[in-house]
Amino acid sequence: MKENKIYVLETMPVARAIMNLAIPSVLSMLVNILYNLTDTFFIGKLNDPYQVAAVSISMPLFGLQMAMSGIFGVGGGSYLSRLLGMKRYDAAKNTLAISVFTSFIISFILGIGGIASIPFFLKMVGASGETYGYTYTYIYYILLGSPFVILKFALVQLLRAEGAAKEAMIGLFIGTGLNIILDPLFIFGFGMGVTGAAVATVLGNAGGMLYYLSYYWRKKSLVPLSFKHIRLEWICFKEILLIGVPASLSQIMMSVGNTISYRLASHYSDHHVASLGVASRVFSIPIFIFIGISIGVQALIGYTYGAQNYRRMKSAISTSVSISLGFAAVLTLVFALFPRELIMIFMKDPQIVELGTLVLRAYTFAIPTAAVGMIMMNTLQAMGKALPALIVALSRQGIMYIPAILVLDRLLAFEGLIFAMPLADFLTTALSTTLVIVIVRKALSCAARNE
Repeated sequence: MKENKIYVLETMPVARAIMNLAIPSVLSMLVNILYNLTDTFFIGKLNDPYQVAAVSISMPLFGLQMAMSGIFGVGGGSYLSRLLGMKRYDAAKNTLAISVFTSFIISFILGIGGIASIPFFLKMVGASGETYGYTYTYIYYILLGSPFVILKFALVQLLRAEGAAKEAMIGLFIGTGLNIILDPLFIFGFGMGVTGAAVATVLGNAGGMLYYLSYYWRKKSLVPLSFKHIRLEWICFKEILLIGVPASLSQIMMSVGNTISYRLASHYSDHHVASLGVASRVFSIPIFIFIGISIGVQALIGYTYGAQNYRRMKSAISTSVSISLGFAAVLTLVFALFPRELIMIFMKDPQIVELGTLVLRAYTFAIPTAAVGMIMMNTLQAMGKALPALIVALSRQGIMYIPAILVLDRLLAFEGLIFAMPLADFLTTALSTTLVIVIVRKALSCAARNE
């Protein structure tokens, strides 16, 4: 099994290698889509817009958990794949151990600090009196489960970094399966409503986390996990943080941007907040597919970059962009033709359906640019290009997005607010594509001079 992983990364034809790595990752993301939509679907069956709004308002804090896990999940994964390409196996063991151990510590800090900050957060997002209690309870249990959520996400990234895409997929299947089973049981069977959705989400994450840990304990991984491998070396933390912090900042800026957008939407009504939340969840379908492709190819790009096999790396990037754009063409057509039907899967309230359809039509314009942008952003992370990755991370959800929502909301009201995201995505994708082209050309030029 371990030799097969090296063969995929090092020798297998590029298109086959991408499919080998990307298919499990895309399936994992499809599972993530189910996971992401499950709470909204079952809470929507209560036909209570205030509980739907509560789940929507909570999304930025869930994004913050992802951001914290991304520091050592994405950052550690990027460094791990490059170390494997350089055949530095002792350093790879140290990187894995530090990434897991530190993620565990961070999860407790975030959980305790986050629970203490819930009232401040609810004030920031402008939660109304009708949604306040529901949102508080949902966030409380999600933050209480931070160790499970954060460690599971970090382990997913670290396993993918060594080419174990299939194993990453299995853990996500387990977590999502548990969530789908437990959601209706807790929400309807025990009459817990939105609280039941939060508890089911935490338990689902716990199931996935335990599977990933058991994979390491059974010694199935290419890189073994043991705390005896920990060596507190600055170079390891430096390499992890150089990529992990920009990745984390991207998630943090996304949470900040979502917080601002929900606060602006709350000025119109709770129905606007709920519709924005439902449409965002539906739009996660294409986004997660593109993330799956980009994550699948990330291990291959990182490995080939570490091995200085730049021609194979360039082929991996261009092929994955073509595959991603193929998916984008189909998804754009579906979202353009059936936005109302997609919203009605989750909510039947006429006002939310009308507003959600409006949001989804605006978001459809972002599908092609997101297809390319995800590949470019993950390529920068895989190559360990800290400054370009930081620039792109700050641009997509910060420099581009936040000013856009503030300006367009003021000029065009709610219609302007929802077009801010497609505009920011287009500008950021243009920037990240330019950066990747420059870096790859420079690497190929240097390699040609050395031959």
